[in-house]
Amino acid sequence: MKVMKWFVAHTKSRCEVKASDFFKKNGVESYVPVFEEKRQWSDRTKKIITPAISGYVFFKLEKVDYPFINLNPFLRNVVRRFGQAVEIHGSEIQTMKDCLKHYNEDFTFGAGDTVKVLSGVLKNKNGLVDSVESNFLILLMNSIKVKLSLDTTRVVAVV
Repeated sequence: MKVMKWFVAHTKSRCEVKASDFFKKNGVESYVPVFEEKRQWSDRTKKIITPAISGYVFFKLEKVDYPFINLNPFLRNVVRRFGQAVEIHGSEIQTMKDCLKHYNEDFTFGAGDTVKVLSGVLKNKNGLVDSVESNFLILLMNSIKVKLSLDTTRVVAVV
Protein backbone atom coordinates (compact mmCIF):
# COMPACT_ATOMS: atom_id res chain seq x y z
CA MET A 1 0.00 0.00 0.00
CA LYS A 2 1.27 3.46 -0.91
CA VAL A 3 1.89 5.82 1.97
CA MET A 4 0.95 9.33 0.94
CA LYS A 5 2.70 12.27 2.59
CA TRP A 6 1.89 15.97 2.72
CA PHE A 7 4.45 18.41 1.34
CA VAL A 8 4.44 22.19 1.01
CA ALA A 9 5.46 24.45 -1.86
CA HIS A 10 5.99 28.18 -2.15
CA THR A 11 3.69 29.73 -4.77
CA LYS A 12 3.95 32.75 -7.00
CA SER A 13 2.29 35.87 -5.63
CA ARG A 14 -1.47 35.44 -5.20
CA CYS A 15 -1.47 32.04 -6.95
CA GLU A 16 -2.22 29.75 -4.01
CA VAL A 17 -5.67 28.66 -5.22
CA LYS A 18 -4.52 28.35 -8.85
CA ALA A 19 -1.62 26.11 -7.77
CA SER A 20 -4.04 23.95 -5.76
CA ASP A 21 -6.45 23.75 -8.71
CA PHE A 22 -3.60 22.62 -10.99
CA PHE A 23 -2.76 19.78 -8.59
CA LYS A 24 -6.43 18.75 -8.28
CA LYS A 25 -6.87 18.69 -12.08
CA ASN A 26 -3.91 16.30 -12.23
CA GLY A 27 -5.27 13.95 -9.56
CA VAL A 28 -3.17 15.17 -6.64
CA GLU A 29 -4.85 16.01 -3.35
CA SER A 30 -3.97 19.57 -2.33
CA TYR A 31 -5.01 22.10 0.26
CA VAL A 32 -4.84 25.86 0.65
CA PRO A 33 -6.09 27.09 4.04
CA VAL A 34 -8.56 29.88 3.25
CA PHE A 35 -11.22 31.92 5.02
CA GLU A 36 -13.92 34.32 3.92
CA GLU A 37 -13.64 37.97 4.89
CA LYS A 38 -15.47 41.19 4.13
CA ARG A 39 -13.55 43.87 2.23
CA GLN A 40 -14.74 47.46 2.10
CA TRP A 41 -14.27 49.58 -1.01
CA SER A 42 -15.53 53.13 -1.42
CA ASP A 43 -18.63 51.97 -3.31
CA ARG A 44 -19.29 48.47 -1.94
CA THR A 45 -18.55 45.75 0.59
CA LYS A 46 -17.74 42.31 -0.75
CA LYS A 47 -16.97 38.90 0.77
CA ILE A 48 -13.75 37.45 -0.63
CA ILE A 49 -11.75 34.25 -0.12
CA THR A 50 -8.35 34.94 1.46
CA PRO A 51 -5.50 32.45 2.06
CA ALA A 52 -4.78 32.04 5.77
CA ILE A 53 -1.11 31.32 4.95
CA SER A 54 -0.29 33.38 1.91
CA GLY A 55 2.28 32.07 -0.54
CA TYR A 56 1.96 28.35 0.20
CA VAL A 57 0.09 25.29 -1.05
CA PHE A 58 0.06 21.87 0.59
CA PHE A 59 -0.07 18.73 -1.57
CA LYS A 60 -0.10 14.99 -0.97
CA LEU A 61 2.18 12.58 -2.86
CA GLU A 62 3.92 9.27 -2.18
CA LYS A 63 7.26 11.04 -2.67
CA VAL A 64 8.35 14.37 -4.12
CA ASP A 65 8.28 14.10 -7.90
CA TYR A 66 10.16 17.23 -9.03
CA PRO A 67 9.57 16.78 -12.79
CA PHE A 68 5.80 16.62 -12.12
CA ILE A 69 5.82 19.45 -9.55
CA ASN A 70 7.79 21.70 -11.91
CA LEU A 71 4.93 21.40 -14.43
CA ASN A 72 2.78 23.50 -12.09
CA PRO A 73 3.18 27.05 -13.51
CA PHE A 74 1.99 28.66 -10.27
CA LEU A 75 4.79 27.33 -8.02
CA ARG A 76 8.15 28.82 -7.18
CA ASN A 77 9.72 25.86 -5.35
CA VAL A 78 9.18 23.06 -2.88
CA VAL A 79 9.96 24.05 0.71
CA ARG A 80 13.09 22.23 1.89
CA ARG A 81 15.03 21.86 5.09
CA PHE A 82 18.59 20.52 5.06
CA GLY A 83 18.14 19.71 1.36
CA GLN A 84 15.07 17.51 1.93
CA ALA A 85 11.47 18.41 1.09
CA VAL A 86 9.59 19.30 4.27
CA GLU A 87 6.94 16.74 5.20
CA ILE A 88 3.83 17.93 7.00
CA HIS A 89 1.98 15.52 9.30
CA GLY A 90 -1.59 14.78 8.26
CA SER A 91 -2.74 15.72 11.75
CA GLU A 92 -1.38 19.26 11.25
CA ILE A 93 -3.28 19.63 7.97
CA GLN A 94 -6.44 18.36 9.70
CA THR A 95 -5.93 20.85 12.55
CA MET A 96 -5.75 23.71 10.02
CA LYS A 97 -8.90 22.47 8.31
CA ASP A 98 -10.76 22.19 11.62
CA CYS A 99 -9.70 25.66 12.80
CA LEU A 100 -10.72 27.37 9.58
CA LYS A 101 -13.97 25.40 9.19
CA HIS A 102 -15.51 27.30 12.10
CA TYR A 103 -13.86 30.68 11.44
CA ASN A 104 -16.37 33.51 11.31
CA GLU A 105 -15.37 37.12 10.83
CA ASP A 106 -18.78 38.39 11.95
CA PHE A 107 -18.46 39.69 15.48
CA THR A 108 -21.31 40.47 17.76
CA PHE A 109 -20.93 43.78 19.51
CA GLY A 110 -22.46 44.63 22.82
CA ALA A 111 -22.94 47.72 24.93
CA GLY A 112 -19.64 48.81 26.46
CA ASP A 113 -17.43 47.37 23.69
CA THR A 114 -14.76 49.62 22.23
CA VAL A 115 -14.69 49.75 18.43
CA LYS A 116 -12.68 51.53 15.75
CA VAL A 117 -14.41 53.24 12.80
CA LEU A 118 -13.08 51.90 9.47
CA SER A 119 -14.36 54.51 7.04
CA GLY A 120 -15.91 57.93 6.71
CA VAL A 121 -15.15 61.24 8.38
CA LEU A 122 -14.30 59.55 11.69
CA LYS A 123 -12.04 56.88 10.19
CA ASN A 124 -9.58 55.37 12.73
CA LYS A 125 -11.38 56.97 15.70
CA ASN A 126 -12.38 54.80 18.65
CA GLY A 127 -15.85 54.81 20.13
CA LEU A 128 -17.83 53.08 22.83
CA VAL A 129 -20.89 51.01 21.84
CA ASP A 130 -23.93 52.52 23.56
CA SER A 131 -26.50 50.14 22.07
CA VAL A 132 -27.09 47.74 19.17
CA GLU A 133 -30.07 48.03 16.82
CA SER A 134 -30.32 45.24 14.17
CA ASN A 135 -27.27 45.83 11.93
CA PHE A 136 -26.39 49.21 13.40
CA LEU A 137 -24.41 50.33 16.40
CA ILE A 138 -25.02 53.49 18.37
CA LEU A 139 -21.55 54.77 19.30
CA LEU A 140 -20.42 57.33 21.82
CA MET A 141 -17.37 59.13 20.45
CA ASN A 142 -15.62 60.35 23.60
CA SER A 143 -13.39 62.85 21.86
CA ILE A 144 -16.30 64.81 20.38
CA LYS A 145 -19.24 63.76 22.59
CA VAL A 146 -21.59 62.75 19.77
CA LYS A 147 -23.81 59.73 19.16
CA LEU A 148 -23.41 57.98 15.79
CA SER A 149 -25.36 55.23 14.11
CA LEU A 150 -23.02 53.04 12.03
CA ASP A 151 -23.43 49.85 10.00
CA THR A 152 -21.57 46.98 11.73
CA THR A 153 -19.43 46.48 8.60
CA ARG A 154 -17.87 49.91 9.15
CA VAL A 155 -16.36 49.17 12.57
CA VAL A 156 -13.94 46.66 14.04
CA ALA A 157 -13.48 45.54 17.63
CA VAL A 158 -10.56 47.07 19.54
CA VAL A 159 -8.81 44.51 21.67
